[in-house]
Amino acid sequence: MSDLHHPDIEIYIKNCSPEQVTGWLSSQAIKVSISKKSELTLELDVDFAGGSTQAVLQQKVSGKAWSSLWLKTNTTPWPTDLDCAAHAANFLETQIRCIKGGWSEDEDDTQDDDQWWKIEGNERELIKWQG
Repeated sequence: MSDLHHPDIEIYIKNCSPEQVTGWLSSQAIKVSISKKSELTLELDVDFAGGSTQAVLQQKVSGKAWSSLWLKTNTTPWPTDLDCAAHAANFLETQIRCIKGGWSEDEDDTQDDDQWWKIEGNERELIKWQG
């Protein structure tokens, strides 16, 4: 599936501060700016070489350790969630998770919905994430 280009990117990041996550994004983007901030959520405007997108960083999802980063349109340097997750895991030196495959409005197959990639260092493993 590495030739597939996901329409958006969503990864789950373990035990990282918003500053660490935005620092990683800034290392890959032309510009990252905060458009809205609340206690547990940052809304971001991110400019990549491929174009601009909005992103949402939500803290304390699926337990206190996890944050969700959703890049609403894929103008990123990463074709898929897994590509993005692998880069983030390396840069942030933490565990990252993402859904096994992308999604499509036309897809009826939901058998992979509970399969997740767990990426830590250079290790990749398919798991069932129980929360």
